[in-house]
Amino acid sequence: MSNSLLIIDPQNDFASPEGALYVPGAKEDCKRLAAFVKNNTDKIDFVHVTLDCHPNYHIAHPYFWVDTEGNNPAPYTVITYNDYLEKKFLPVDLSLKRQVEDYLLSLENRGKYNLTIWPPHCLTATWGFCVEDNVWSAIHSWELKNVGKNIDFIKKAANPLTEHYSAIQAEVPDPTDPSTRTNFILIDKLKETDKIIVAGEALSHCVANTLRDLIVYIPAYKITVLSDCTSCVAGFEEAGNHFIEEFQSKGMQFEKTDNYKWD
Repeated sequence: MSNSLLIIDPQNDFASPEGALYVPGAKEDCKRLAAFVKNNTDKIDFVHVTLDCHPNYHIAHPYFWVDTEGNNPAPYTVITYNDYLEKKFLPVDLSLKRQVEDYLLSLENRGKYNLTIWPPHCLTATWGFCVEDNVWSAIHSWELKNVGKNIDFIKKAANPLTEHYSAIQAEVPDPTDPSTRTNFILIDKLKETDKIIVAGEALSHCVANTLRDLIVYIPAYKITVLSDCTSCVAGFEEAGNHFIEEFQSKGMQFEKTDNYKWD
């Protein structure tokens, strides 16, 4: 019996109250996750860690857009395809109008989220991009005690023209950019283990979308989400609750760290 731990975006910008996009509850999630890893180092065979890795100029950041008066939209502004058609918001770089129109239309046609403008976060090589200290200490300790095994870090979201909540693929994959298309390398690694334990941020977005994409390839019953090691973006709690209800019905398990049972 082999076990993989999949940690979604345990980064300072999400996990620290000083972070650019702090997820309420994430600080405590990280402490519980770190304790879980340290208490079960000998039972965890593989550790996979996904990392949001944004450029500053990104379609989901304010600097990408301007309104009719030339102002950047405030964080948490939602931009719809209709907003674009009515020219409420346009890209600063007008040469990208075609790509932007295609993107917004694709999001809505796929039934995905409307485009939310987030505070610039997890910018490459910044403090906010780095793994939260408690989680880093725990997984580094796991690495040292499992000689010959390295943490598998998976960077995502570097493409400036698409959001990339899921670690499996971008919201709207770019056919010219392999990093946005289905990550079969990660899927194949996870397929090799009997159980996949999942934690990280945020349940409403990156955790939910990663698992929605993952169960296309891996049965839901093989996955357990540590429910006390993941939280929702503020204002999106309903989306997180809906995800839990939907995926429990598919056979996915949700357990607190203290109740997790190893076979």
